[in-house]
Amino acid sequence: MQIGKRSWPWGVALTLLALAAYASGLDGQDRPVVSEPPITAIDKSWPDVNLNVLVLDKSGAPQKIDEQAFQLFEDRTERPLRFPASEDSPLSLAFLIDTSGSTYQRKSDIVSAVAAIIHGLPADSEVMAASFADKSYLEFPFTPVSKVDLSFMDRVPAAGPTALYDAVWATERYFIANAKYPRRALVVLSDGEENASHGPIRTAFATMNWPGAPMFYACRVRDPRKSLDQFNESVAGHENLWFLAKRGGGKVFELEPDPAATAAQILAAIRSQHVLQFTAANPAPDGKEHKLEVKLRVKDVRIYTLPFYFAPPK
Repeated sequence: MQIGKRSWPWGVALTLLALAAYASGLDGQDRPVVSEPPITAIDKSWPDVNLNVLVLDKSGAPQKIDEQAFQLFEDRTERPLRFPASEDSPLSLAFLIDTSGSTYQRKSDIVSAVAAIIHGLPADSEVMAASFADKSYLEFPFTPVSKVDLSFMDRVPAAGPTALYDAVWATERYFIANAKYPRRALVVLSDGEENASHGPIRTAFATMNWPGAPMFYACRVRDPRKSLDQFNESVAGHENLWFLAKRGGGKVFELEPDPAATAAQILAAIRSQHVLQFTAANPAPDGKEHKLEVKLRVKDVRIYTLPFYFAPPK
């Protein structure tokens, strides 16, 4: 994945991470190649793990659960829990916005949805935004919610195919290395189409289960060049987002037919996230997989969370 410069409102250029050992050939543009990731994506809390959990009832409405009702099992062994966040605690939130030709004409709806979510966040929360088409850009780093400026969308060009997997890979790494709060969420706004990544979907999966990874929400945006029936028949895009959301512990929303209502649903889910903190049974940074299971002494609910995590690498 190539990573390009974009001017920030403050006049500072920065980039997201690039895939390792990427070749040259930059179409004559001032777009640097990064041979190795400059940031080690290890959550600073390790060996404590903050697991974000969303609980929905049968109708899909978020539920606030008594903390003592939770049980967490790591590799089938129950772990003692701590609860470092409350309903009003600030959170770290990232937006990853598809600006490829297939979705960019929906810019006004996307901006409205993003703004509605931001305006409903708890005080002192932090927000970052990245955009992507065939390349990914960090539009602004984690910023206090009261200072977020969405005018960057007016400057983002509408061009190119879609490198969804690369963008998720890079954004997850940046998020883990830089987020401040234990309540964490990533919202991807895209039609889910993929035709330009340099790695397969498992490339995106690679960082979605590291300690510190955010809850993953996908908001599927309709390609305005397709009728609604044609869009609903687009299996590939929906499956891409569904697999990413499942791996990231979250769920998929549809921007259509009511973007305002969808934004409200996403906001309600984010604000209802619980954080279950436990200390890894094995603090060794060995990169091994650890199965997770959350249980509730509550009936008729559905639990969304990461199915497992990888210990940090050596």
